[in-house]
Parts: sequence; C-alpha cells; structure tokens
Amino acid sequence: MKPKKEVETYSGKMLQPSDYEPVNINTEDYANVLFEFDNGSGGSFTVSQCFAGRKKSALLRTFGLEMFRRLDQERPNEMWIGYREKPNELLMKDPSLLSERARAYAHYPGGHPEAYPDGLKNFLLRVYSYIGGASKEIDFSTFQDGHNELAICDAVLASANSKQWEKVSY
Repeated sequence: MKPKKEVETYSGKMLQPSDYEPVNINTEDYANVLFEFDNGSGGSFTVSQCFAGRKKSALLRTFGLEMFRRLDQERPNEMWIGYREKPNELLMKDPSLLSERARAYAHYPGGHPEAYPDGLKNFLLRVYSYIGGASKEIDFSTFQDGHNELAICDAVLASANSKQWEKVSY
C-alpha cells in the first residue's frame, strides 16, 4: 500500500485506510538466510522491510537443547526465556540483575524503560571514551565490523544467485 497523497516522514499514521492504494511490490527486500558457523552450529534469520503492520522490528531468538531466549526490539526492556524442564521466565531489564559489563549499558534503574535512542547514546559514549583515552577497550562497532556485515550481505546475494552455500570472506 502507498499513500495517495504526499506525506511527511512519520506522519503516515494520521492517514485513513481510504488514503492508501494497493501497489505491486517488486523488490529483493526479503530474505530467509540459513547459516552455519565453523564449529558446525547453525541458525537462520529473516530480513524484510515489507511486512504489513511492522514499522521497525528486530527479533532475536536463540535456541539450545535446554533453553530458548527471545529479545524483541519492540519490547526492549524484557527478555523471554523458555525452558524444557522448568517454568518459563520473563526477565525485566534491571541493572541490579545484569552482569557488570551489561550494566554499563543500562542508565536507568529497574522499571524505567530504555530503548532506541539509548543505543546511539551507548555507542557514542563508548567511541568518545575510547578516543578521549578514558577507555582502552574497543567495545563498539568498528569499520571492520561494518566491512564484515557487507561481506555477509555479499555472501547472501551470491548464495541466492548460485542456489548453494557460500563462504563469507572477510
């Protein structure tokens, strides 16, 4: 669906259903990716910006033999943990429950939300602390990390074209 009239960014939620018209979407903006690590463990992820009803969503799920963890960007202050042998848990963000390293990213006490703007704040705090000499640890994304992300994208596209596994070359 696209608006029938020009709208400013983020004002689209003011439109009514009759203000939209259906359009065919011809895009490569959807991928299901299977991957395997060097140690043989594997996983998958789905990427798309075309899902109706989702404005911005990142969902991370990890599965193991004994437990399952789910982090949802739309619910940034909680982590759902499922177990095979005991009741499931909903872990709320509370600095007193976090490891020392993770606690450095939580700036508000338990019960107070932290979310999207805090990601940029934490990133810049780490970069400026490193540049200013207050920290010797690079605990932020680097240009190498960006390069690695693009290498993954290149391998995904090559795999889509070749219809076979492709190795990621960093």
